[in-house]
Amino acid sequence: MKRESTEQRLERIHTAITQLVAQRDINSISIYDVAKEAAIAASTVYHHYPNIEALLYELMKDIFADFTQVLDNAVKPEAIHHWSDINRMIEQGFIDYYRSNPLVQRILLGQHTYTSIRHADAQNDLLLAEHVEAIYRRYFVLPELPKDVNIFAIALQVADKVYSMNYRENGDIPPEMAREAIVLTEAYLGTYLPKNLHRINSETLLN
Repeated sequence: MKRESTEQRLERIHTAITQLVAQRDINSISIYDVAKEAAIAASTVYHHYPNIEALLYELMKDIFADFTQVLDNAVKPEAIHHWSDINRMIEQGFIDYYRSNPLVQRILLGQHTYTSIRHADAQNDLLLAEHVEAIYRRYFVLPELPKDVNIFAIALQVADKVYSMNYRENGDIPPEMAREAIVLTEAYLGTYLPKNLHRINSETLLN
């Protein structure tokens, strides 16, 4: 019988934790549960991951890569008439992504005590914010922005707070609260971005 490769074992482990997180409270899952679901020895799982937090942290790498793709796919140049259109499209992209990914909902929006994951998410928001700012600058001339805070990172975190609050209460992100997240982020960004911004390669102001 052909020996299973490390990559194949890791794939089984990742598939197992993904299935378990979709079915159960994330705080109740143990390495032994993952081993049972993957039909491998617990010692094999421990060889790769010392605990569940480390395993979930590994999954975050793919999720964060997805987030960058969400940003790129969400923004439709032909639909941009005002800077708020970019904000709306970005947040709608994240809402759609969360709704289609139970694993991401439970890890990022659900309630758990894994601080390394919360910290990694906050750090990734800073990286995403740089990408978001680059998108805005691709289409509009931005004013001078604060140097001590990243307003785009804060906007992302504000929206996530709304999504998280509602997910924990309802197990979902209701359409009306998704709308409110967009309203909140637009209002916050609007304290730094004038209503009218010059469009790149255009002499006219967009209203």
